[in-house]
Amino acid sequence: MISSDDETHQKASEEMKDEIIKNGICVAFLVQIDEKNYRSFDFALQNIKKSKVYVVILISKLITLLMCGAVFPYTKVVWLMLSSLASATGVGSHKFNGALAVLFHKGNIPGLKDFLYKADPSRFPKDPFTAAVWLDVFDCHSEQAFPKPSSRSYRICNANHTLKQYEMNGYDTSNFRLTYSTYIAVYAVAHALHAMYTDKTSGGTILHFHKTINPLKPTQLKNYLQKLHFKTYDGDDIFFNEKGEVLGHFDIINWNIFQNETVTTRHVGTFNSSQSPGLTIDKEAILWPTYFNGIPVSRCSASCLPGYRKIFVEGKQVCCYQCVRCSESEISPLPDMGNCIKCPEDQWSNERRDKCIMRTIDFLSYKEPLGVALTTTALVLSICSAAVFFLFLKHKKSPIVKANNQELSYILLLSLMLSFLCSLLFIGRPTKATCFLRQVVFGIIFAICISSILGKTITVIIAFNATRPGSRLRNYVGTRVPKYILLLCTLPEVFICALWLIISPPFPDYDTHSATGKIILQCNEGSPSAFYIMVGYIALLAFVSFFVAYLARKLPDIFNEAQYITFSMLLFCSVWISFILAYVSTTGKYLAAVEIFAILVSSAGLLGLIFIPKCYFILIKQPVITRHN
Repeated sequence: MISSDDETHQKASEEMKDEIIKNGICVAFLVQIDEKNYRSFDFALQNIKKSKVYVVILISKLITLLMCGAVFPYTKVVWLMLSSLASATGVGSHKFNGALAVLFHKGNIPGLKDFLYKADPSRFPKDPFTAAVWLDVFDCHSEQAFPKPSSRSYRICNANHTLKQYEMNGYDTSNFRLTYSTYIAVYAVAHALHAMYTDKTSGGTILHFHKTINPLKPTQLKNYLQKLHFKTYDGDDIFFNEKGEVLGHFDIINWNIFQNETVTTRHVGTFNSSQSPGLTIDKEAILWPTYFNGIPVSRCSASCLPGYRKIFVEGKQVCCYQCVRCSESEISPLPDMGNCIKCPEDQWSNERRDKCIMRTIDFLSYKEPLGVALTTTALVLSICSAAVFFLFLKHKKSPIVKANNQELSYILLLSLMLSFLCSLLFIGRPTKATCFLRQVVFGIIFAICISSILGKTITVIIAFNATRPGSRLRNYVGTRVPKYILLLCTLPEVFICALWLIISPPFPDYDTHSATGKIILQCNEGSPSAFYIMVGYIALLAFVSFFVAYLARKLPDIFNEAQYITFSMLLFCSVWISFILAYVSTTGKYLAAVEIFAILVSSAGLLGLIFIPKCYFILIKQPVITRHN
């Protein structure tokens, strides 16, 4: 922005600068030029050269405008002129080619043209008005010029000359903008005086007061001016707003100055603050200089595309920024956004970060290959458990079945079959029922399995040690001890699970943070501590069973399933230690897959290592039973 250094233009430039900044536009510099000091022009020139501006707003008097045209070199800028004299003759410099001038609205003043045509030079010099008009004409369009009106020597013009013949040379009698503003001002005062004269409250006597006795005060006229509302000859509404201002009405003119010194002006827009929208401009009508190659753009930084947001550079104006890509789950659908918009929980940003799209729902499904494989494995193993159970029922009188507590074997086989089937609760879309049951069912079934194995191991130890003479263990031989062991070892797990379900039961939940662009449907365990206590109790039972079986490993081979129990417990413990390590580092559907895998492998290990050798003896090799003293 460049302005004259007088008070009027300084105030206007400061106010315009504030308004421009309020609308998000940056002002690179504001220079106020002293017309008597050419260094101020040099300072303005340096500012233009250093900045990236392509628009210079000039708020000035005519002399400043002329000096800008003379001093400034040819630069690729668009001059936006806000000067009442911007359309004056003599500023036809090529540096202003393509400039836009915001001028007072011009309107028709009835009778003015005819009145000017009657400015007869034959009446000169008696009529000072005629002298002023012809002085203006000849100063601008003729080699002959009159002296200033204050001079006593005048050159007499040809009496046959009229102003009409000079219109072809540019003296347009219909293009008086300041004159039109003056015309409106005079009529505004006339309407106010008329309102005062016809005001019934004053009886029309205000204007009859003597000017020296009771003169008319400006405040009296001001009150009537603020209330007036009239229309001009061209239909313009004239009234004052609540601030005592007449709403602005301006024309936007496009200047084009060609190499042959031809100057053309075209009306390209209007600004009328009393209308909505106030600004109307025809972009297609503007003729820009050829070196702009279209509509010029004046920006400090390139526009941020959709998917990016602006970050401001410290120490620079807000128009000087950098573009940063929106983060995941955020978008910027419009260019030059200051902040990205976060997508809803069920949506995700696309790759370009300019639109939210629905997240894909992820859970361990029966339809996907992993779900099919785990389901098939669980069903096959449960069928194998059922087959072994029916085999034991069919050969219940065989020595190998009768040798180590039939009832515990049946309970263990049924528990293993249920453990394989309970893994199916972890597959499929999580529901309230499956989340509520799956961990509890798994915990209780495994507690029964390990308690049964512990009971079988203790039964073996009692059976072989009761054969010694005088052994007190004979009193414990039978089915009561294994039943008590099974009951006592299972009840604590039931109590833990019941307390868990009462205090903080599991429930269906979703996770939007672990995987990009996905909603992971899962079961929230409610209380992780309760889950780890439940698994920890199973681990304690398994360790006790492993320790007892290890102590009984040297019993006679033909009846010694303690060795197989030792290996099965070793496998069981290894699997669940690995599960705990994997559980804390896995998310989503693979968390359920890891637990299913641990259930299947540990249960299959118990089934294979404890019952396969017995099936071998039942079906293929009948054992020879002996009693060792």
